[in-house]
Amino acid sequence: LLKKKNRHIFCLVVCAMKRILYILCLCALMLSCTKEDRKLALVTQEENIDKYINNLRGVRIARNGGSNRLVFAEGRGTDSLALGDSVKFYYAGYVFSNGKGSLFATNDTLVAKNNGFELSGGIEEKVLSSKDMVRGLANGLVGAKAGEKCEVVFSAKYGYDNDVVYNVPKMSPLIFEIWVEGIVKN
Repeated sequence: LLKKKNRHIFCLVVCAMKRILYILCLCALMLSCTKEDRKLALVTQEENIDKYINNLRGVRIARNGGSNRLVFAEGRGTDSLALGDSVKFYYAGYVFSNGKGSLFATNDTLVAKNNGFELSGGIEEKVLSSKDMVRGLANGLVGAKAGEKCEVVFSAKYGYDNDVVYNVPKMSPLIFEIWVEGIVKN
C-alpha cells in the first residue's frame, strides 16, 4: 500500500514538473516572438524615418548615434554642441508618424497655444547627455549651434523604447522640433 502511494505521488510530481516545463517553454517562445516583433518594428520605424528624410529638400541632414538632425536654419558662430555641454532651447515633441504626429510635450508658447496644449514650462537648460534627456535627442543635438532651428527624429530604440511615458505609447518613434537659443561649452 505504501509503495503504491509513493508511486502515485511520484507520478503527480513528474506530471506537475512536465506542466511547469511546458509553461516555461511556452513563455520563452512568446518572449522570443516579442523580441522579433520589436526588432521588426524598429526596422520599420527606421525605414519610415528614412523615407521622411529623403522627401525633404533644402535641408541639411546630420546623423549621429541613431538620430537624425534635420537643419532648417543654420546656427551662428563657431561653437557647436558636444556631449557634456549645456544647451538652452525651446522644443515641441511629437510622436513620429511619417512626420509630426501627435504633440506630447512643448515649452514653446506659440506651439502650445496653436495646439490647445498645456505648456510644459519655459526655456529648457540641460546638459547634453542621455542622463538629462532622451538619448536620441542628446545624440541628435551634437553639432548644433546657437540660433539653429532643427528637427531631431529617431526610432523608439533611442527614445522611450518599450515604456509608456506621459502620453507617448510604447515603441513610438519620436520627432522633436528644436530652437537652440544658446550653448555653453563645458
